[in-house]
Amino acid sequence: MQHNINQTARMGGVAAIIAALTMITGAILWGISGADIDAALAADDMAGYITAVSETRPWLLANLCVWIVGVMVWGMAATAMSMLGQQRPLVAHLARYCYWVGVPIVTVAYVAWLSVVVHVGDDTSASTVLVAEIVGWVASRADWVATILIVGVGPTFLSVAGRGVWVPTWLFRWSLLTAFTGLLNAIAMLTGGAGLTTYGFLIIPVGVFWMLAAGIVLVRYARTVASDDDA
Repeated sequence: MQHNINQTARMGGVAAIIAALTMITGAILWGISGADIDAALAADDMAGYITAVSETRPWLLANLCVWIVGVMVWGMAATAMSMLGQQRPLVAHLARYCYWVGVPIVTVAYVAWLSVVVHVGDDTSASTVLVAEIVGWVASRADWVATILIVGVGPTFLSVAGRGVWVPTWLFRWSLLTAFTGLLNAIAMLTGGAGLTTYGFLIIPVGVFWMLAAGIVLVRYARTVASDDDA
C-alpha cells in the first residue's frame, strides 16, 4: 500500500513540475510573439492581431503546441493528486471532474486558436477578419472557462481532498487564492472590456505557480513515504 502511495505521489509530483514548467515556457513564447488575442478582441482589432500573427507565426505555433502538451501532463498530475485524497472521496471526485472536463475543453480551444494562427496568413479582408474574430472569440472563452476549472477551482478541490495527507496548510491557503482569481476571471469574461488582460489574468501566475509548488511538495512527500516504508 505504501509503495503504491509512493509511486503515485512521485509520478504526480514530477508530472506537476513538468506541467508547470511547460506552461511557463509556453507563456514565454507567447510573450515573445507579442500577439494577444484577448487584447485584440477587447479592442475590436482582429485585423491588427492578424498582422501581428503573420510576423510572429513560428513563436505562436510553438507556444500553442507547448501548451497542448503541458495541459495534458497537467491533467495527469492532477489525477494522481486526486488519488491521494481518498479520505475525502467526494471532493477527490470533484477535483477529477474539473480536470477531466477542463483538459479536453482547453485542448480543443488551443487547436481552434491554432487554426486562426495557421490559416489567416496576412489577409485582413473583412471576411477573414470576421471568421478570425468568431473562431478566436470561441477559442479564447473556451480557454478561460477551462482555465477556471483547471487552474482556479481544481487546485482548491485537490487541496481540500489532500489536506492532512500531503497538502500543508500554506498550500491549502494558496489554493483558496486560486479559486478567488477564478472568480475574478469569470467576472472579467462576463463584463467584457480589458478585464481578461488585467485582473482576470491573475489566475495564470497564481495557479501555475501553485501547481509547481504542489509538485515539489509531492516529490518530498513521496520521499517521506519511501523512507517510512524502508523503516
